[in-house]
Amino acid sequence: MSESCPLKPTKTGADSTGVETYTREYQKSRRTKHTRRQIQTECKSRGEAARFIEFARAWIPYGGATDEDIFVSFGMTRTRFVQMLRHFVAEVGVDAETVRALVDTYPYSPPQVDR
Repeated sequence: MSESCPLKPTKTGADSTGVETYTREYQKSRRTKHTRRQIQTECKSRGEAARFIEFARAWIPYGGATDEDIFVSFGMTRTRFVQMLRHFVAEVGVDAETVRALVDTYPYSPPQVDR
């Protein structure tokens, strides 16, 4: 009276193909979303870089932005602003004359560690 029941369901060619097709479509969808997310992040980063550089460049004739202006505009300390500015200048690639002016106006001083 006991009928043997397979432990695993058997796959027919049609079922297997449907699952494989669905899997491929799902993977393609995930890759597309991932690529789109990377592009959005890169564009956001470029926009942020341009904002930092333009802000810093606008203040060059005045000896650089004040700590207060930096905090109000970006919500960070001058030291952090200079770190980010240097990162963005390297990432975006700014002309040599502007780089010199930015380095002279916004010198980098590492944060002091209290001992």
